[in-house]
Amino acid sequence: MGCVPVPLHNVHLKSDLVTGVVELGVRPKLPVDGVSIILGNDLAGANVFPCPVVANRPDACLQPDLSVQFPSVFPACVVTRSQLKKFNDVIDISDSFLGTGSEPRKDHLVVEAEVKSSSEPLTAEGVNLQVGRDQLSLAQKSDPTLQNCSEMAINVNDISDLNTTYYWDEGVLMRKWKPSNSDVADCQVRYQIVLPTGYRLQVLKLAHEHPLSGHLGVTKTFHHVSKYYFWPGLKSEVSDFCRSCDVCQRAGKPNQKIPVAPLYPIPVLSEPFERLIIDCVGPLPKSKTGHQYILTVMCCATRYAEAIPLRSIKAPLIVKELKFCTTFGLPRVIQTDQGSNFTLKVFAQALAELGVTHKMSSAYHPEAQGALERFHQTLKSMLRAFCVETGKDWADGLPLLMFAIRESVQESLGFSPVELVFGHTVRGPLKLLSEQLLKKSSSPVSVLEYVSSFHERLHQACMFAKAHLADVQSKMKKRFDQKSVSRNFQAGDLVLVLLPIPESTFQAKFFGPYVIEKKLSQTDYVVGTPDRKRKSRVCHINMLKAYYEREMTPTPSSSMLATPILVDSEQIQEGFVADDYQGCGVRLENSVVLSNLDSHLEHLPTCQREDVVRMIRKYPSLFSDVPGRTTVLCHDIDVGISLPIKQHPYRLNPMKRAVMKNEVEYLLKNGLAIHSQSPWSSPCLLVQKPDASFRFCTDYRKVNSVTKADSFPLPRIEDCVDRIGSATYVTKLDLLKGYWQVPLTARASEIS
Repeated sequence: MGCVPVPLHNVHLKSDLVTGVVELGVRPKLPVDGVSIILGNDLAGANVFPCPVVANRPDACLQPDLSVQFPSVFPACVVTRSQLKKFNDVIDISDSFLGTGSEPRKDHLVVEAEVKSSSEPLTAEGVNLQVGRDQLSLAQKSDPTLQNCSEMAINVNDISDLNTTYYWDEGVLMRKWKPSNSDVADCQVRYQIVLPTGYRLQVLKLAHEHPLSGHLGVTKTFHHVSKYYFWPGLKSEVSDFCRSCDVCQRAGKPNQKIPVAPLYPIPVLSEPFERLIIDCVGPLPKSKTGHQYILTVMCCATRYAEAIPLRSIKAPLIVKELKFCTTFGLPRVIQTDQGSNFTLKVFAQALAELGVTHKMSSAYHPEAQGALERFHQTLKSMLRAFCVETGKDWADGLPLLMFAIRESVQESLGFSPVELVFGHTVRGPLKLLSEQLLKKSSSPVSVLEYVSSFHERLHQACMFAKAHLADVQSKMKKRFDQKSVSRNFQAGDLVLVLLPIPESTFQAKFFGPYVIEKKLSQTDYVVGTPDRKRKSRVCHINMLKAYYEREMTPTPSSSMLATPILVDSEQIQEGFVADDYQGCGVRLENSVVLSNLDSHLEHLPTCQREDVVRMIRKYPSLFSDVPGRTTVLCHDIDVGISLPIKQHPYRLNPMKRAVMKNEVEYLLKNGLAIHSQSPWSSPCLLVQKPDASFRFCTDYRKVNSVTKADSFPLPRIEDCVDRIGSATYVTKLDLLKGYWQVPLTARASEIS
């Protein structure tokens, strides 16, 4: 494809896209028939296609509303009140990322008649403190918790050069706070009212419990309050206030799951059929015989199970099926869950007549009957496979499948249930085939020899099974307890209980607060529920969580007020770790602090202040504004014979690109980096730090994958803790960009 030179002329053009004097190339005829003029993007611009806009955050693409362009295709229909109810479950996604970005349609649903809303209007109750400037100033001066703040306050005209300080504004004590980043905009500087004790509770309620606040978490509520207010111990009081919020405790948070309690294995029983577990399965697909449920019975010691098909699971029918006990004898204990069919009086009366003790597991805790629940899972899977393979009813295959389950070896016992009950292996299909292949004739055995050998085999099998079960339980407890937390309640403690919603059995939420009446074991408690049908119930500890009552008046923080100027990113300030407060870690240049060192140490006694000043003045080279460079060692990178790794740089938005440019210029200016023509290339990126500034990082993951690592052992944190555990004072060194203070060898410099 060639090009043709044409002369340029200034032409007055009038069209729908552009009007005015433009510069065009003119020739007698264009190579495309029917086309007399071609406009480029420099003239047509955004009139044909929208010009791309560079933004720090992506935005949804605006699309035309087709209902406006084609009203005949999208008619506006009138919806009656009865039809409107059907739209209650419809979720409007027009304001989400799935929407078109256009304004919502006003005429999509036209209600037949105007219905008066029953919701109450949003009021401004609690917004006004009913206090003036004079009253606030008087309360600040008389509040003992603000005494240190008042003493450190300066004149309002002297705050421009300070990042964090207290000052008086027409009699009102204020606080100025500025983020640590020196390039931060003035809009992020906060001028906070130092609030006295009497007004803090109302401000906390307004920031957390008001309909416009939404019961947010501790961090968001803290940032919300700290935009306008401040007082010593603000973080801890916000944390206590949110933790004691009744609504938040009932509703819960997605990241506040109740930790499970340590596992307490069921004691290993030695006597078969001494303790039975009973439960029901169903409803299942109705069989030809009308059976829809299964009554399952299992021996705790031998795991010998029985499955009985039932037409219903009412208590009288279950009592009739207890004839299973006539085969192996009456048990001492029968354990069930808290189902309604097992809690009726007729079931309790039948067990009492048989001399059997009835034990019920804690509510909504199926782990108490874990052996039987695991048997249910296996039985359902086998029934499903039987129906798929044969096409028959599940009731026809139930006896056959029970034979297979009893003959199978239990993982927890190491023996099959029939071996522990009958003392020998039953004659199944595999044993029958083995006899046909070997055709061995069994020699006659006397009754005395058979009884003696049977007794010995049964005794050995029970001993081995008991030891194997104890070993399996120990391993399971060790694995389960890795994420468990030991909790404990006492009688009289307030708790919230996870109970099903009365209107929806398959949904649950926390109810309460209720009082612990009695402690039954390490995991089970009797909880009084006076507002429910059952006035008390046994609950597992995994269903309980502590309820925190709120004090009517917040207690002022008694912790020492930190100096408002000298702040470290890891310094403990006002009763909490400063890392939790994103944006409040104010860092000053070392030279600025050293120029006025005494003013930052006023909270120390005179003797201690002089010692600190003397020590700092003795080593001025350690407190420079630019990172130094050690001469003790150099860092080397050995990649062997690996070929150079070249990666393309990551894409950045304009804001981050400007920050990265400043960081690179800082490194070049201070000799921490040099220009390189190396064939190695690793991309750089910015990671946001807790104080909202950025940390300049390089992605060396591919380089690390080919680097030969040394075998120098890293210290264990447990050994470090043991070494300093008995110390009275612990020294901590905060290096100024310590990663950059170690020089590189020539080989490492080329790779990095």
